[in-house]
Amino acid sequence: MGELKEVLASVGAKKPLKGYTDQILLKEGHSAQAKLAQANTAVNNALDVEYYKYYAYEPRKHVHWMIKENHFESVGHGYFVVFHQLVGMIADTIDPEFKILPKTSKWQAEEQRLNAAQHEGFYWGSPVRLPATGLRAIYEGQARFIQLQFLHNTQQEPLSCTELRDMGYFSGIYVEAFERFLELAEAEWPEHMDDPLIGLFLLVCDLSINPTRGLPLEVTSFEDLILDVDVGVRFTRLCLSVKELPHLKRSITEYSKEEYIAVSEELTSNVGYDHPMEGLSAVLKWHENAPGLPKLMEEYRSFEYEPMNLPIRVFLSHFVALCQDKFERPEFFCWPGAYLAGDKNTRGVRDIWLRHLSLFSDRGDKDGVYPRSWPHRTEKAVMDTFHGFYGMMPLYDLTRQWLLKDGPFAFDFRWLFENYDQTQAEAWGNETFKKVYGVTLDDFEIVR
Repeated sequence: MGELKEVLASVGAKKPLKGYTDQILLKEGHSAQAKLAQANTAVNNALDVEYYKYYAYEPRKHVHWMIKENHFESVGHGYFVVFHQLVGMIADTIDPEFKILPKTSKWQAEEQRLNAAQHEGFYWGSPVRLPATGLRAIYEGQARFIQLQFLHNTQQEPLSCTELRDMGYFSGIYVEAFERFLELAEAEWPEHMDDPLIGLFLLVCDLSINPTRGLPLEVTSFEDLILDVDVGVRFTRLCLSVKELPHLKRSITEYSKEEYIAVSEELTSNVGYDHPMEGLSAVLKWHENAPGLPKLMEEYRSFEYEPMNLPIRVFLSHFVALCQDKFERPEFFCWPGAYLAGDKNTRGVRDIWLRHLSLFSDRGDKDGVYPRSWPHRTEKAVMDTFHGFYGMMPLYDLTRQWLLKDGPFAFDFRWLFENYDQTQAEAWGNETFKKVYGVTLDDFEIVR
């Protein structure tokens, strides 16, 4: 935002900023670099984040157009930028002197070293090795199989996997990750949802989506950054590990903490990843040395957050709280479907589940997003955080449009409001934008 304010002061309100900088560079050549320095930094960072999101989300769908983009540097560069920004935001919130967070000061030099050495994945034009699938399919597969695991445990006569497939539960994105898991692990479709193979699949998902290097642990091998942090790559390597350790296919029967720890140890050791408990333990140690964490966790307890960077404070505090509970009960977070129905559904389990429900909710019968009631939190605190959290959405969305999207600003937040009024919504967006940047959307020149 600081760079964008400087851009407004130097070149004015131009949209999209990427289109404007491209045009000026074509007209004026290298001599324009100095006056466009801030604009280029803002645009390049935004593009790096965009490429990261597209690649991590669905790599096989997006890589073909990404590698043709002049601005796409490499997969590794995207991860350097994103993790640097992520750790930086967390440091600003709880650890400005980097007492406990990974030291990012040397990352730029490490990236330059890998680039100069033409290390695969870290230079412009590098080959891109695609994982079996990406983050979207892994999340959707995890969610679907947890749901079906829960339904299985609520039934006296559960449906077989064949019957569930005939009913449409195993189709498209919801089964993509599981099918890749079976292929790579050389396993056959199970007959029932309580098969140990499904428990193993959910553990592989859990390990895949929770990398440890870069956050919360230091990066020790920058050459392995993509292998260590890319969700799709982690999933692919862990599935192949199951093929090498076939006894694990029958190892999960109790869904216990002991099974979680033991099977995770075999899988992660086989591919050179940290054990998940090591990452959770590192987050718990933040309490000892992160100067800003006690205050943040008090905000979490009361739900009364400071307005500055409120969404970041909300997310970070809930992440820390989740890690605290997951360190004690990792089995619940891996296999909640086995614990929210049947004999395992104890009061302690329900308490953990309630603590980690989504902060806000939609409804099936009408549009809009709604706050939840929370025990031990006042209605005023919940409503203030609700309005503060979603009050940042137009700022993020409109800033992204300003940087990258051709044409006039588009403002549509129907998903957020029950009784949507376009005029009021646009006024809200303009007011939010002007508070930060000092200009309204009408002040922008649209670059054709």
